Order: sequence, then C-alpha cells, then structure tokens
Amino acid sequence: MVTVLLASYNGEKYLKEQLDSILNQTFPDIRIVISDDGSTDQTLNILQQYKKTAPDRVFCLSGTGHFGSPENNFFHLLENVSDEYLMLSDQDDIWELEKVELMRNEMKHQEHILGRDTPILIHTDLSIMDQTGEIKQQSMAKYQKIPTKDRTLSHYLVENNITGNTIMINQAFQPFFSYIPETCMMHDWWMGLLGCCFGRIVYMEKPLVRYRQHETNQLGSKSGFRQCLSRFKNEEKVRENYSRMFRQAELFYTQYSKNLTEEQRELIQGFLSLRQKNRLGKIITIIKFKFFKSTPIRTLGQMFFI
Repeated sequence: MVTVLLASYNGEKYLKEQLDSILNQTFPDIRIVISDDGSTDQTLNILQQYKKTAPDRVFCLSGTGHFGSPENNFFHLLENVSDEYLMLSDQDDIWELEKVELMRNEMKHQEHILGRDTPILIHTDLSIMDQTGEIKQQSMAKYQKIPTKDRTLSHYLVENNITGNTIMINQAFQPFFSYIPETCMMHDWWMGLLGCCFGRIVYMEKPLVRYRQHETNQLGSKSGFRQCLSRFKNEEKVRENYSRMFRQAELFYTQYSKNLTEEQRELIQGFLSLRQKNRLGKIITIIKFKFFKSTPIRTLGQMFFI
C-alpha cells in the first residue's frame, strides 16, 4: 500500500486536477490522506465530494487545523499517518500517471540492495507548467541548476535540493517524525538532513510531477540567476532565512547529536560557528567545510550575506 499525504489550504482552483491525477495512477493500491489548514474557499466541499465518490481511497484527518504553513501541515500528516510507503503531494500540481508505480519499483529495488531497515528517501525531477497546464520547462533541475546528486551534509546545511511533492519514503524512515522541529526551512529540507545523515537519498531524473507556476506559487518559476537577483534585492529577507537555517541546524544537532558521526558533528558545529565569526572568518570557514551552494554566484552571495 502507498499512502499519499496531501496538505490543502484554499486550493479550490486546481485541487480536482491534483486528486484525479493521483486516483488515476497506473499503480492502483493507493489511498490519499488529507490535512486541511482551515480553508475558507470551496476546498472542504471538494474534499467531501471525493470522500463520497471514493470512500475507500480518500480520507481526511479529523477536523481542520490552523498550522500556518505548508511545512507544519505536512509534519502533522507525517506525525499521524504511517504505511509501507508514504508520498507527499501539493494541491495544485499534476502527477504523471506512472509516478507511483515507477517510484515504488525504484524503492523496492533500493530496499533489495540496502535492506528494508534502511531509511530511504526517493525524489524526482519536475516539469514546470503555467496556470493553463502548458509545459514551460521540461526539467526544473536543469532550469534552476539544482545539484540533485549532491547528498553531502555540508550541502544540506546551506541548501536543499529536494522538492517535497516528489518525495517517497519507506517505513524505516517514518519513526523520525516522532520529533517535529519547532523551526525549519521547509519539511523537505529537514527530510534531506535526516536522509543524508541516517539513511539513503536516491534521485530519479525523470520528471514525474508537473509543477504548476501561478501567482501564489513562484518558487519554481525562477531560474538560478533570477533567484539570486531577487535575493540581492531583498537583503532583510535573506538574513531572516539564514537565521532560520542556523536555528534548523541547531535543533537538528540538539536532537540527533548522539546519533551523528564525529565528522557530521564537526560539520554542524562548523556551520553554527559562522554566527560568531567576522566576514573573513565566515569565508574561510565556508571554504574549509565546503559549505557550497549549487552555483559559484550563490556561494559568493552566501559569503557576503550569511
């Protein structure tokens, strides 16, 4: 059985397309569990309709939450739902019809190699579509220059390369969600830290999600250069993000320091030490520990803003 965890909030415009693309998968043994963050549009009515038409496949966690962010909503789902395999879904994308089948096959392959007791996280590439569904970019990874094969802790401390709506995890990964961080950059970034330290992260190059670019969902629409430019223009927001990155690393270290290797502890301590260093000291430490982002210009920006 594969359970898809869907976090919803005021998603009436595209929710039906998302649900249909999951329910029509070539792999049939799927259920969808949904957590709503207090929607005020027609989202709840749409969910009720799907619960009536597919009562054995569509479920909602009791009540509506007030989580305030997608990451908190997803953590709520991850904390309360378990299955052989879990996948994460946004509310406004379209899944390619073979997505679940292909990812489950890859997961079975990895478990055969590594053992079912190994925590495994699989993620994939995405294509980018506009509001009408027209594909604008065949590969988000290439468009944004995402280093999808960099699975080192030094990278995950400063940059995430996992897109949440492409994730599948196995049952061995799920016990980690007995602890939910009070602060993190995003749920998928936190999962990346867990995977690189305690399990295995596997990337599939095939785009299996059509990511919808629209007015309230702009992250995937920007190329690497445009993202860097926008960050230079919004220095206050950038510094706020770095503050959250430090807090994320701090919480991760506090929770898991006893389970980390000596090298992993040294890396996180080195990252946290950046807060006390002058500009030259920061640059030296970034180079020493290879806290490099995906492109030289992003790393250069980090050296000046962190």
